Amino acid sequence: MEKLKYIFDNAKVGIAICNAVDNRLEMVNPAFAHIHGYEPHELIGVSPGEVFAPECMLRLEEHESVPSCAINDVTFETTHYKKDGAPVAVSVHITVLKDETGTVKQRIANIQDISDRKKAESELTVTNERYTQIFDNSIDPIYLLEVTPDKRFIHLEINPAYLNVSGMDKEMIVGRYVDELEDRTIRETLMKKFQACLDAGSKIDYISEFDLPTGHKIFHSALTPMRDEKGRIDRIIGIARDITERRLIEKQIEFMAHHDALTGLPNRTFANAKMEKAISYAKETDTKAALLFIDLDGFKTINDSMGHTTGDAVLKLVASRLKKTIRASDTISRQGGDEFLLILSDIEEITDVITIAEKLLHEFEQSFSVEDQLLSLSASIGISIYPEQGETFEALLQNADTAMYKAKESGKNTYRFFTRQMNHNIIGQFKIQNDLKTALQNNEFVLFYQPQIELSSNTITGSEALIRWKHPQLGMIPPMNFIPIAESSGLIVQIGQWVIEEACRQASIWHKNGIKITVAVNISAVQFKRGDLESIVNNALQVSGLNPKCLELELTESTMMHNVESTLQTVQALKALGVQLSIDDFGTGYSSLAYLKRFDVDKLKIDQSFLRDLLRDREDATIVKTIIQMAKNLNLKTIAEGVEDAHVLAAVNAYGCDEVQGYHFAKPMEAHDFEKYHDNFYNATML
Repeated sequence: MEKLKYIFDNAKVGIAICNAVDNRLEMVNPAFAHIHGYEPHELIGVSPGEVFAPECMLRLEEHESVPSCAINDVTFETTHYKKDGAPVAVSVHITVLKDETGTVKQRIANIQDISDRKKAESELTVTNERYTQIFDNSIDPIYLLEVTPDKRFIHLEINPAYLNVSGMDKEMIVGRYVDELEDRTIRETLMKKFQACLDAGSKIDYISEFDLPTGHKIFHSALTPMRDEKGRIDRIIGIARDITERRLIEKQIEFMAHHDALTGLPNRTFANAKMEKAISYAKETDTKAALLFIDLDGFKTINDSMGHTTGDAVLKLVASRLKKTIRASDTISRQGGDEFLLILSDIEEITDVITIAEKLLHEFEQSFSVEDQLLSLSASIGISIYPEQGETFEALLQNADTAMYKAKESGKNTYRFFTRQMNHNIIGQFKIQNDLKTALQNNEFVLFYQPQIELSSNTITGSEALIRWKHPQLGMIPPMNFIPIAESSGLIVQIGQWVIEEACRQASIWHKNGIKITVAVNISAVQFKRGDLESIVNNALQVSGLNPKCLELELTESTMMHNVESTLQTVQALKALGVQLSIDDFGTGYSSLAYLKRFDVDKLKIDQSFLRDLLRDREDATIVKTIIQMAKNLNLKTIAEGVEDAHVLAAVNAYGCDEVQGYHFAKPMEAHDFEKYHDNFYNATML
């Protein structure tokens, strides 16, 4: 009896016993009272109608009216109300005990709170509706498969997105076995993946590609198995996402990451990977690999004078020709600008590399046609060989770059192999470049002056200021050894400013001391374009107090012809200051009469290359005569540089040249030596 009481008191199901004599509750357990929001003692003696729903009483009457000497059970679900009036969903099971005459003696009610289940069922109904909406309106193809006992797959349902993406009719798919689909590729791919999901017994993801009526499609699919009450997989639901466009974009991004946008050639990153593969192959096969650094000669002139659009068109044509020239196993890439790399693998003989290099140069013999214009280009090629001249891409690239510059120095339109001596020279250049950065601060530069003689009066009318570098360790360094480095590094702007200021300062001192001459200063093309030249010249004149007419600026023809309109503005501003303008190295560039007039030039400086063979080369003599005569017709002065002997002096004098300078008179000298030369020159003349 105690055991039954323990079960009654601790049961999780609500239990109530009703005495049929007076129809009152005579016993309730704690669970019953809790379900209805009461304490157990509050329900003792209460009529069942006050607790049970009216539906319960009607059901009881129906069942109790059935004659029986046995037990009548009734089970149903309904809603009861708690003490505070709150509804509670319950499952009711009532057992009616009768005697042998069919008279009801006692009623036992089992009550279970099913609120959570009802809530879940309600949510499930809503969820199922949402699932239906998702299924019908999803932009992703969704399909449901039935897995037959013999492990075949039948399409039970597909959503509208499936039809839209596939371009197939629903009748072609739904209700059909997958292994009966007409397209073999689709059939075999799907069967393989569905079987994999079945074997795994869990969700799987995969990427697949199909040629569908709507085009070539790429899908990212997820298959999820569903099990029946016995645990057997009887359904598979599949969701596919069309990632065709995404994959296309990814491929484009990947291509762009490894290729040059303009030419479509592989870029340096790609070339690096290819070079490493070529090196690995060379190691395995005991062969060689080569890296060719190709730089276009004359491209900058085309790009600057004709514009970037034309320059880009030329680069595309160059890339096209290079691609046609190389072997299938080789890789051509664009390094940047007008620089290209060629990677050669499986090289057994160096002669093979030479053959390819000469073939590349040959491709540039034919002009490039751009917008009905024929443009001429050549190339300088530097070559490094694995393993002798580098065992990594970076080492080979650096050495090929060095060899390319050697090819440039050798006259361009040629190739050079890397040598250790080149590397030694490069190291020296790096030292010069580093030391240049502090040379101005340390006052290591000095100006030398070479006198300029007016032939008609036999007087010193000017001097050309020429920079020299007194290096503390290397001694006197000539301009040809550091000016190109200063230009490439941009330091020439600061150095050029110092030259102008120092030349004006020295000329002003000479004027005060009675040496009334003009000082000529060479202006670098880099300085002209980047150095705010007008402001620098004006400031130098103001500080020194030099008469502007006594300062002559020498510009090369190529500098004058770069971006003509912009150059003209700068030249006009300089001329407005009152300075003189001369064209250095005249005859070696464009030699255009039109720009001489537009730029208001004062003097032409005949390049010394024409004077070296003046007495032996008739063409050089003709050129010098022509320049002098043309200058006279334009009211311009001429000065011949590089006059080294009396015979050349006599010749240019006979041609009518106005001024000369050269070793025949004096080498460039420091300021104090120039002063002595000046005095001695006139003393000798007077004697």
